[in-house]
Amino acid sequence: MLETRSSSDYEYLESEESMRELFAEKPFSNEFIPYYYQIANHLRGKIESGELIAGLKLPKELDLSKHFGVSRVTLRQALAILEKEGLVTRERRKGTFVNRGGVKSKMIQLTGAVWEEDAVGGDIRVISIEEMDASSRLQEFFGSDDGESLTRVQRLRMAEETPLCYVMNYLPQKLAKDIPHEDIRTRSMLHILKNRLQIPLGKIHQTLEARVADSDVADHLSIGVLAPVLYVETFVHSKSGEPVEFSQIYYRGDQHRYRVELVSE
Repeated sequence: MLETRSSSDYEYLESEESMRELFAEKPFSNEFIPYYYQIANHLRGKIESGELIAGLKLPKELDLSKHFGVSRVTLRQALAILEKEGLVTRERRKGTFVNRGGVKSKMIQLTGAVWEEDAVGGDIRVISIEEMDASSRLQEFFGSDDGESLTRVQRLRMAEETPLCYVMNYLPQKLAKDIPHEDIRTRSMLHILKNRLQIPLGKIHQTLEARVADSDVADHLSIGVLAPVLYVETFVHSKSGEPVEFSQIYYRGDQHRYRVELVSE
């Protein structure tokens, strides 16, 4: 059953100024990828980062199609992808709304099972270490203030010059400054947190999801755009409950298989 919506339940992007601010950059980075897919990927990223918050009403289809320079048919194809993924709800004569929480997934508890980039072995190639502004989603996780920066470490796991996985780790600067560069070139972040920084780790929340590679991921993993990848997202807390790290890992779909052995109680 669709929930009843009142105007007080949602925020709106009706002004041209607010739309320009949120959609300043155009999503078209590759002329060989369908525009509807690039728009869907662009909007998905803004929803997942928290820039487009739950309950938000998106601009009208006509306004969005004009902004992106595409037909309304192309825009509707993009919105249909997001609706199928459970990220938005489209209601006739009312508009398109960002969903609260997206698709619900069944939780399975696995004791002691943490997917980590160390599991694939291989050499590590450091792409970049940089400061970046925390998205609203990461501000909420780390409990940081607006404008507070995080350190992002981007790396590749390699085997004989073939990329196996693309890793992005996000840490508070107070932790990142104590990590030697040699460790970043040779160790997983969980190993660094436990052994170099001597942080007793507590709860680790991890999500595994089948995705297709966008142009950035495809470029780093040396695979085709839209090729299958396994996306793993991890939130790490210390034993005292303090948030210490967030990571995003993309594994090549043609190089990995995930096997879980479960025992019924």
